Amino acid sequence: MDFQTIKNKLIETKNKAIDYSAEKLSNSMFTIQNKKELDKIILKSKTTSFTNIETWITKEYLKKVYILFWDDKSDFFKEALIMFPILATKAFSQNITMKLANSNMPDLNLEEYNIKTIPSLLIFEDEKVINTIEGRENILKLVKSLKLDINSDIEKFKK
Repeated sequence: MDFQTIKNKLIETKNKAIDYSAEKLSNSMFTIQNKKELDKIILKSKTTSFTNIETWITKEYLKKVYILFWDDKSDFFKEALIMFPILATKAFSQNITMKLANSNMPDLNLEEYNIKTIPSLLIFEDEKVINTIEGRENILKLVKSLKLDINSDIEKFKK
C-alpha cells in the first residue's frame, strides 16, 4: 500500500466515525425529538418558589433552559459532536438544562421562537425566550471561552 491509499482509508474511516457519532447524538436523550418534548423542556424554565415554614420567608428561584436549534443536514451538526459536551458541561455547572433541537422536527414553527438563522441558541427563562444567540461564529465564541460561567458569556450577547 502506498501512502495515498492509507491516507484515503484513514479519511474514510474518520468520516464514517463522525457520521456514526452524529447519528447517535441525534437519537440520544440530549436531542429533543418532537414538539411535545420541546414544550416539556421549556416548561422546566418556570420560576419556582419555596417558603421556609420556620421563618415564612419565600424565595424565588429563576430557572433557565438552553436549547440549541440546528439542522441535521448541515456541517454544524457534525461540529456539535465536539461543541455540545463543552456547552453541556458549562450549563451543568450552573444548574441549567441544555438540549439540542433539530430545526426540521415536525410541527415546529421557528417563527414562534423568533428564530431567524440556524444554528441558534435560545435561552428560556420563565417559559419565555430572553435571549437568542444566532450564528455559528457566536456559538463557537461560547464554546471557546475559557470561563465555566456560561451566563456571563451570554450576557455579552444581550439585545
